Amino acid sequence: MARRSADHLTPDGEEALAGRLGARLRARRRALRRTLADVAGEADVSVSYLSAVEKGVNMPSLPVLARLVHALRLTLHELLREEGAIMQVRAGAIAAEEPGVQELGHPDLRLHVAAIASAPGEQGEAPLPVAGFTVFVFVERGALALEVDGALHALGQGDALDAVDVSDIRWETLGEMTALSVWGASRPHAGPGR
Repeated sequence: MARRSADHLTPDGEEALAGRLGARLRARRRALRRTLADVAGEADVSVSYLSAVEKGVNMPSLPVLARLVHALRLTLHELLREEGAIMQVRAGAIAAEEPGVQELGHPDLRLHVAAIASAPGEQGEAPLPVAGFTVFVFVERGALALEVDGALHALGQGDALDAVDVSDIRWETLGEMTALSVWGASRPHAGPGR
């Protein structure tokens, strides 16, 4: 299982989690057409406390949460399964028509990701760290010349390059059209015995 930062456990993260759980509990209660009083009674909590939980004002303890999900004919797994997706999946789009570098990574990831939209003849250095990293470059559109530690490589649309333990990567846009490339860099995994 991948390790990630515990940013979601900060006070702000707890408030957001309380809000998401409360909203799910409220949606489930309403879907079952049950009243606050009915569910609160079965879970052995006050109506005002359940209302505060549904509004995200209070975060229930695990025993109380277990009673609430039981009263709502759910399991803890069903209530919490979306949390993994929220914390691990990020979606977005590359603004291919905007020239320049776009950071696409996220601070919780060990993977640095960037995209470059570059005009014909434009050149530059890798948009992310490469020294000591494993680097992947994919050309979505157009063509690039990549110089990897002095060795030249020409990549066209759909081509990719994977470089391990390099010191320097430079690029230049080839041809007559704007190029769009996606770059990824991560530290090599140190497996057993390394």
